[in-house]
Amino acid sequence: GLKIKIIIINIMTGKNYSCNNKAENRSKNDLYQTPYSMTRLLLHNEYFDYNKSILEPCCGHNAIVDILKEKWNENLITYYDIEKDFFTETKQYEYSILNPPYKLAYEFILKCKSVCKKFAMLLPLNYLHGKKRYDNIYCDTDYPLKKVYVFTRYPLLTCEDVRQDGKYKTGMMVYAWFIFEKGFENEATIKWLDNNNDVI
Repeated sequence: GLKIKIIIINIMTGKNYSCNNKAENRSKNDLYQTPYSMTRLLLHNEYFDYNKSILEPCCGHNAIVDILKEKWNENLITYYDIEKDFFTETKQYEYSILNPPYKLAYEFILKCKSVCKKFAMLLPLNYLHGKKRYDNIYCDTDYPLKKVYVFTRYPLLTCEDVRQDGKYKTGMMVYAWFIFEKGFENEATIKWLDNNNDVI
């Protein structure tokens, strides 16, 4: 019936969510690009020292990296995707800014905490809930959640190349930048990013 057909279509066209899949097994739909303006808004509102090292471990077609290069010297930026398994990373970095495969977001957060002093991760806003996340991520007082930047309008992330002007259509999911910082001692705060001018 119609219900079964819809389910099959969604499975076939949905995101694979594994940026660490072997290249030959990776679907085009496993690549959701971050519009340039979303990263620019983050950098405009959150402090980063552009003289310190930064990592992007699931860079896709370099949508985030392109914006990092506007601020950082390229020799301070390390980036890769499926050609290297992030979970084997041993080098230490000051920062990371990334849009991870959401199925592995929990693991990415734990790994970022082990190799970076501060990181910003683009996630659906509903990632704030969940008992496992609460116990093992949000109750971590040594490396806590510092801030959540919520986009006022729904950005649409697609597997297509990002527009050079940073604009995008609206989608159906609320996204936010989650900021984690080692040694942060205050309560986490919520801020809003007004992205109305970036929506087509």
